[in-house]
Amino acid sequence: MHLRQAGLSLIELMIAITLGLILMAGVVQVFLSSKTVFSTQQAMSRIQETGRLAVDFMARDIRMAAYYGCYRPKFDEPGAELQDGNIVIKDLHGNFAEGVRGYKSIDSLPGKAADLGASITPLKDKTANVLVLHTANGSGLPLSKANDSKGIYAYSPDAIDSKGCVAGICKDSAAVVSDCFKARVFKLVAAPSLVGTDIYFKHDKGWGGGIVPTENFTTGEVLAMNTVVYFLAEGPTGTPSLWQKTNAETALELLEGVEHMRVTYHVVRDANGDGVNDNDEYRLADALNNTEWPFVQSVRIELVVRSADNNVVEKSQPYTFAGATVTPDKDDRYLRQVFSSTIGIRSRATNIQ
Repeated sequence: MHLRQAGLSLIELMIAITLGLILMAGVVQVFLSSKTVFSTQQAMSRIQETGRLAVDFMARDIRMAAYYGCYRPKFDEPGAELQDGNIVIKDLHGNFAEGVRGYKSIDSLPGKAADLGASITPLKDKTANVLVLHTANGSGLPLSKANDSKGIYAYSPDAIDSKGCVAGICKDSAAVVSDCFKARVFKLVAAPSLVGTDIYFKHDKGWGGGIVPTENFTTGEVLAMNTVVYFLAEGPTGTPSLWQKTNAETALELLEGVEHMRVTYHVVRDANGDGVNDNDEYRLADALNNTEWPFVQSVRIELVVRSADNNVVEKSQPYTFAGATVTPDKDDRYLRQVFSSTIGIRSRATNIQ
């Protein structure tokens, strides 16, 4: 009498389990490979987006540096410089005649980190240069009549807003008046006011209204002056980030993952009058002296952007930055990319000696 088999033998069961494990291992391997590829592609996309935005933000402000309306100062000609361009409103918001100024790090700032805000945690052990840019607004208000000894009269299509400002010009802010032949920076000591149909911008320096040509502006425009600072500091999550500070406002975290920033400057100046530029190299901020900043014609920025997460690459990734190869620690498996761009300052493009 033959008995029917009612189940699997031990050997058949072991074979089935083995085949199942092999198939499962294959599925897991495909899943892990897909996850790795997805993570790498996502990190690369985010890095490229961050790098492009960082370059775009900085390039836009660098191009507009040292803009004072239609007037272009000539700092090597007495009487053709930006008048009162050395006034300081607060911290780094001042010395507008420089247009552009760089610092080796936040510790090199006149007031150190306090110039940027008490809650800022700056990057100090990285390549973390600081870039300060001074420029007027892209558009201003046309002068409506000649200035008097205490202020400027202008026409505004917009009324004074609820904050007492017009065209970005407020009490205790800086403005520049320009008529293409000369320009002067001044600080408003009162909120803009309506005098008849004109907007009146009051200063307390006692210039204008007399017979001195350099103190009188009968035509031209008045524009708000801005100071924009770019620097590196830790974000709220501890990630290195690119920050921006405008005038005396609170600094803002622009982009996460910007780990290094190196800024070099090209100075075009013929100090000895031989018709040849004295230095044709791009130099770091600490290699320039105080008299050279008004002659900076272009700026080169180099940024290292890293992924938000570690363990994106299988092993530490060497990269080239500032002409040297950098090899991170073995436990550092962030994905990184270097971005660089050279930007000309538009207002100084034709001031080649």
